[in-house]
Amino acid sequence: MMNGEIVFFQLFDVGRYIDLNEIQSIFPGIRDKKIIKTKDTPDYIIIPETIRVEIEQDIIVKSSNLKNFKAQIKLYEDGVISFTIRIDFVDLPLERFHSIRNTEINTPDGTYKIENWIKLQFSNFYELSGDYIDSYFNSLDHIESEKYTCFCITDVFKDPNAFIGENENYLAPFLMGENPELDLHQNQINNTLKNSFSFLKQDIAIFDFDRCLIFDSTKDYEDLLLIIELANFQRLELRTLDRLLDIHLDSAEDDIRSIFIKSRLFLRRLNKKLGYLFRIRYDFIFIFENLENVSKIIGDYYLAQIYRHLGKVFRFKQWSESIRNRMRILDEIYTTAKATKTDKLIIYLEILLGIVFTLEFILFLLGLY
Repeated sequence: MMNGEIVFFQLFDVGRYIDLNEIQSIFPGIRDKKIIKTKDTPDYIIIPETIRVEIEQDIIVKSSNLKNFKAQIKLYEDGVISFTIRIDFVDLPLERFHSIRNTEINTPDGTYKIENWIKLQFSNFYELSGDYIDSYFNSLDHIESEKYTCFCITDVFKDPNAFIGENENYLAPFLMGENPELDLHQNQINNTLKNSFSFLKQDIAIFDFDRCLIFDSTKDYEDLLLIIELANFQRLELRTLDRLLDIHLDSAEDDIRSIFIKSRLFLRRLNKKLGYLFRIRYDFIFIFENLENVSKIIGDYYLAQIYRHLGKVFRFKQWSESIRNRMRILDEIYTTAKATKTDKLIIYLEILLGIVFTLEFILFLLGLY
């Protein structure tokens, strides 16, 4: 039987910017710019400023092993709304961990699964806060989001690694999001559980793509949860930016091809499109640079090691390379279109000069020049 808490994160990317000063008129939360000062973390590490507020509702979890439902909403200035749900579990069998996501809660609005309740709260808040959000220049057909679940076990273990080894056949597929009854090969089990992190002898954390396990009988893992949320924040922003670039590249290619092939008002339409490409090209550059510098977690201290590991799990490097490649293509489209515009103008000038010289020659022959 296990004791501890489950922490659900779900983050939504709603736009380029949230005006934290103005939105406090409808969202009376607490301005929060945490500085992490635990686990040998240097003083210069500062987490992005947010506004946070506890969601006060009378909510009952429909399970005898789950209780104390707590919910928090957090707004990031960089256009992200984050929900954190925390639920204590008491005497919960390990083999029931994978079914917690299907747990229902009784709320003033009805009975919901946790994921559906978060979506409802987000929809309600997003509808109220639209005037304070600077949306992306090309609205997405749906709002991107990321989910991550932390299972924090607070029982005392003499050796957490021994417990993990004894239960590896359940824990490995569970972390992977697979059916726990799946008979995984030992290589896959080892690969899933190999990258564990510990700061003290009694704590250990193992991370996968959508969930993690944290063993800490002292409950000293708040800084770890903050790093996990920040890593998911960056994963969401990178994925959204990559998708936006895809949309704009497809649109730019189609529009410019249409202008070249069909348009009679070639220069006017091309000028308009070049102005648009120029603007979004620099918008993307500033968004990407700001994202990469949102938090300077650099070094070899414990939390930086975890952040780097999550970056590998979430493929930060590949996402960044994809974004840089798309930005390069966007730049090439702009440069090529601009050069073509110049070439076209030169052709028009040459034609005009040819007409002028021809008229002068005709007038000369007629003795009128």
